[in-house]
Amino acid sequence: MVAPSFEVNRPTETEVLLARLLEKTIRRSGALDTESLCLVAGQKCWSVRVDLHVLSADGNLIDSSCFAVVAALRHFRKPDTSMEGETLTIYTPAEREPVPLSWLHSPFCTTFDFFGEDGEIVLVDTTWLEEQLRVGSCTFSLNKHGEICQISKLGGKPIEATLIIECAQMALAKAKEFTDLVDRKLAEDAKRRDKGGLMAELSAENER
Repeated sequence: MVAPSFEVNRPTETEVLLARLLEKTIRRSGALDTESLCLVAGQKCWSVRVDLHVLSADGNLIDSSCFAVVAALRHFRKPDTSMEGETLTIYTPAEREPVPLSWLHSPFCTTFDFFGEDGEIVLVDTTWLEEQLRVGSCTFSLNKHGEICQISKLGGKPIEATLIIECAQMALAKAKEFTDLVDRKLAEDAKRRDKGGLMAELSAENER
């Protein structure tokens, strides 16, 4: 269903690579505050899992998947809880407004594909057909503050250091653009859900 190049129930090299890149970008970079998932120290905590289902793939799978995962985690809400003595209470959405995950920073992937004999031609957001003609690629994972989470270049033509630096600067601009887009869309969604100021009232009730 994704694309003719993928086989059903058989992970491809692309899927394995995608899972590793996303794990390094999101989990190992400390984007999510894992300490905030603790319910009872040393005993209980929330478990967060992301299942990524690709409906159609026509290139640039890494970047689009990373964007989807970050947006989903930032939009997700978990049940609110309280602790009185040794009694843990988990509230239903009807009792208390669910709360967002504690998010520290938003890392995004930007993949650069290189073409030409020496990889002198650089493209971003390539199609599947264009990817078949590239001589190499390099994926940057970083946030809007310019903090690089990882740089992944698996094989292909050697690339000049100056070109890598230029790509990193372009990736930073993309990270800022993606962060602003997600922030804006989440704010618009929150506004649509906040009918008559109900969300603010529920949040105040949570604090009380």
